Amino acid sequence: MKGFFSAVGTAVWNYIREADKLLAAAVLALSAFGVVAISSATMYDPELQKRSVLIQIFAICIGFVIMIILSKIDYDILSELSPYIVAVSAILLLYTAFFAPEVNGNKNWLYIGPVTVQPSEITKAAFALTMAAHLNKIGNNPIKLKNIIFLGLHLLCYLVPIVLQKDIGSALVYLCSFAVLLFMSGLQYRYLIGGMIIVVAAVPLVWQFLSTYQKARIIYGFQPELDPLGYGLQPIVSKIALGSGQLTGLGYGNGIQTQNDLLPASNTDFIFSIIGEEFGFIGCVFVILALVLIVFLIARDSAKAAKANDYCGKYICITVAAIIAVQTMINIGMCVGLSPVIGITLPFVSYGGSSVLSMFICLGLVQRTRLRPEKALKFTRR
Repeated sequence: MKGFFSAVGTAVWNYIREADKLLAAAVLALSAFGVVAISSATMYDPELQKRSVLIQIFAICIGFVIMIILSKIDYDILSELSPYIVAVSAILLLYTAFFAPEVNGNKNWLYIGPVTVQPSEITKAAFALTMAAHLNKIGNNPIKLKNIIFLGLHLLCYLVPIVLQKDIGSALVYLCSFAVLLFMSGLQYRYLIGGMIIVVAAVPLVWQFLSTYQKARIIYGFQPELDPLGYGLQPIVSKIALGSGQLTGLGYGNGIQTQNDLLPASNTDFIFSIIGEEFGFIGCVFVILALVLIVFLIARDSAKAAKANDYCGKYICITVAAIIAVQTMINIGMCVGLSPVIGITLPFVSYGGSSVLSMFICLGLVQRTRLRPEKALKFTRR
């Protein structure tokens, strides 16, 4: 047992010495601030507060360990398993779509005993890795039409099951991240415009597929005043909470909307509103700047990987940065009334073990791009 803890301590120390310290510090600081916000958002129910805080801290700790492990593994080895990773991800997502219980019009949660898992969150890391592996085969060559077709089919392996789950928020994150990835890979504009036309044409079909609950959430997300006590309640209360915080906020545990449980999903989708109410404009700016810094540092690693002709690392970083950026914009947009309520968490801040683990797994792949090849664990086939 002593040797085990010694090995773990050595691994952590080596990680601290070799990895991007600023990125790790920004992520841990933001995660810690998220725990404080979750604690306040659930203070009205002591049992819920205790459970939520413990689960979030546990997820952060496990995620940090996984991040260290992945940063030591050569993702070129993992990319060779890309077809199998795509297949497993698609099967898991399809199983969720057909057999998971429906909650609020969605079927995106699996219940494993007392544990709930959201596969569409966990597979974001798989999406980043497998897309990067796919583009890595193309290298620096121009992307041809046949490449686009195969990349599109690759996307559909994730997107179709998620749409079948009626998880529009996650589907939008995958789709937007895919668009950013293609744009940054140098895809010709005519193909990008053609893709946008296809997506727009598919909107009416997707709309018909949505449940009445989801349609109402989208409609009243833009016009909450039409149903202020029903579907429009969350957007209205969210803006009230943000506005009441002013510059410095009402203080931890003093939020009126928070402590009276007036804002549904205050510890998940609307955690940014709680931060605005209790920590004010300053707290909101801290969260936004931390997330911008994280995206910038990942984008910087992408540029460094490109200079080293590490195309797999380049595209992993681009995809992860896009996922974090898209989620951030949609989540904050929901809170301020600029986008409909479609169930998107704020990265590293919102409550949710699946979301936290997904982000740390992604960061493990990103951190690997910074380590010298000889520092990575090499696995050979027997």
